[in-house]
Amino acid sequence: MLAWLWTRLSEGGARVAISGRALSRFSANDIERVLRAQVLIEEQKADTWSVCAECDCGLDARPVEQLGDAFRACCPHDQAEDVILQKDDLRRFSVDVDRLVTRISASGDLGGAVTRIADDVWLLGETPSGHAVVLSIDAENLVAPGAVMAIRVAVGPKPIMAIVHDLSAAIAVRLREVGVEPHEIAAVFKAGSDGTERLVLDPPSSVPRLVMKLSAQSVTLDGRRLDLPTQMFALFRLLIEQSVKRDPVLKKQDIERQTGRPPNQIIRDLRKALVGCGLTSDQAKALVATVHARGYRLGLDLAEVVIES
Repeated sequence: MLAWLWTRLSEGGARVAISGRALSRFSANDIERVLRAQVLIEEQKADTWSVCAECDCGLDARPVEQLGDAFRACCPHDQAEDVILQKDDLRRFSVDVDRLVTRISASGDLGGAVTRIADDVWLLGETPSGHAVVLSIDAENLVAPGAVMAIRVAVGPKPIMAIVHDLSAAIAVRLREVGVEPHEIAAVFKAGSDGTERLVLDPPSSVPRLVMKLSAQSVTLDGRRLDLPTQMFALFRLLIEQSVKRDPVLKKQDIERQTGRPPNQIIRDLRKALVGCGLTSDQAKALVATVHARGYRLGLDLAEVVIES
């Protein structure tokens, strides 16, 4: 739903109105989730409807009359052209762009804060591989004079990925020429194991990034050994072993049962231990990712993890 909302903004502008009928493609739970997050905001119901495509009545819109539980958009010239509407047809929603951007970033567990770089261009954060991720309503914004320079000022020397809705071949070439890797938003949103959308930008590597050797009680990440204290290694092992299961989320209650400590405290200590092994704070948070209201998961794809006996 997040990618679909971004597409509607890209096509209709930040003030686009979305009807209840358009939202009927999504489940009630999906709609309720974005309403609670105030990404989607319900506005006053519509009391008019668009005129017939070939109408010469001179009206800007036709009135709507209620008929029991249904509604009729009345054509002043031809009753056969009246449109029978349901209640959801008249519901209208707007989108809080900044909250939508924040939710898109959170769905990818990106490190760092979401910031606005320029009009309709945001820095979403950083992937575990160290790529800065930029989101733009319009791909043209990214090739405007000074746009890439402004992005580089904001992100520093990091490699850059850009996400847009409508990416032409010409703009893709121009962006790659200046060192920006572009992606269509529809191509980087995937359904997670729990059915919710996730922003997935770092493709699974053919070479495992993380290797855990059970016999040696050791873990290496990108070729670097992580020397963790015994308790931290045991918790990290739980996360790694959970990551290859159907549900990769290690639940809070399981952490407390296995370790005897409050989950938020021991996870905090694990992240500190990872920083002590040479990771940055953002990298540690991305590697041990928080799953809101559920628990924690390893921030790597299944193909990037190997467990050896």
